[in-house]
Amino acid sequence: MRRELQVARPLFPEPEVLLQRLKSVLASGRLMNGKFTEEFEEQFADFSRRAYAVSVNSCTTALEIVLKYIGVADGEVIIPTNTFIATPNAALFAGATPVLADIKPGTYFLDPGEVRRLISPKTRAVIVVHIAGYIPPEVEEIKAICETHAIPLIEDCAHATGASHRGKMAGAFGMAGCFSFYPTKIITTGTGGMIVTNDGDLRDYARSLRIHGAGKGLTDITNIGNDWFLDEIRSCMGLNQLENMEYFLLKRREIAAYYDGWVNSTGLMEKYLLHADSRHAYYKYPVQITTNIDVGNLKRNFFEKKGYELESVYWPTCHLQPVYQKNYGYHLGLFPVAEATLSRQVTLPLHAALTKDDAEYAFECLLTELEDLEEQRDKA
Repeated sequence: MRRELQVARPLFPEPEVLLQRLKSVLASGRLMNGKFTEEFEEQFADFSRRAYAVSVNSCTTALEIVLKYIGVADGEVIIPTNTFIATPNAALFAGATPVLADIKPGTYFLDPGEVRRLISPKTRAVIVVHIAGYIPPEVEEIKAICETHAIPLIEDCAHATGASHRGKMAGAFGMAGCFSFYPTKIITTGTGGMIVTNDGDLRDYARSLRIHGAGKGLTDITNIGNDWFLDEIRSCMGLNQLENMEYFLLKRREIAAYYDGWVNSTGLMEKYLLHADSRHAYYKYPVQITTNIDVGNLKRNFFEKKGYELESVYWPTCHLQPVYQKNYGYHLGLFPVAEATLSRQVTLPLHAALTKDDAEYAFECLLTELEDLEEQRDKA
């Protein structure tokens, strides 16, 4: 029987605590630059084990600010093609040319060999993207390459709040980590983002740019900035989310463990192989379809038939987006690993409010559709 499932859903435990904070904000009349924003930043810095955290209105803004601080204008930024278009767009907004790169075979992560191949005198930064909430060991190799060439490494941690590798949290490998609090993410503020860093000058620069480039105040404009701050209402939401982070991660890992057992028994799909030293945050649960069926056909009308979206992270990739093909000459065939891998990847529903029964239904829907398509193929 068809039933609808949400592939992602925000959860707000202890709503009475959140409501009390919201009432406090409304009573104070101070809707920005208040105590809750400061508290959220301090707690997020502690959680990330970084000296500083600066809240902004989105992860895209966070990336743009960091890139502007580095000074990437008229240069190039190396970025994996396997990311949301916002990542390379941030480089464009900062005045740079995004240079897309392939992923490493067997992973969803930027290939260190590609970084070596693409580094040039114009390279101003490298961005790694922790897809689906996982930090693979390749991040250490890319970090070493960047250090050898004195090129800043930036982490796009939009998927990876709560993830770690060898005890280091997401955002602790590069000069800065940029996080997203979009409604689908592991924690949410509705919309919002965060920069974490140990660089005090970057902290000050980000604080300035998020409020129109203010220095000592709005009568002392020291930078070209924008209206990019996170307000007190959303900061209250962020505090509620951060205080429940370990519960969210526990629930996501429980659902992922169920999927692990079911996926491994099918022979029609494979899960991503994880490194023993990496702690997955499970923003998404991606699987590779291994049976020889048309994955595009699998996705078509899946929601109408089964009741949830069969998504991917990310297909089509950035280099296959029309605007990047038109403006930069990218085309099919340039990044064969990403194309071969991501065209056969789908993600199962995963969020902290999902039950085991929901997950089992989602998995059985996918399995049944795969089996039906296999049968149709064999009859053809």
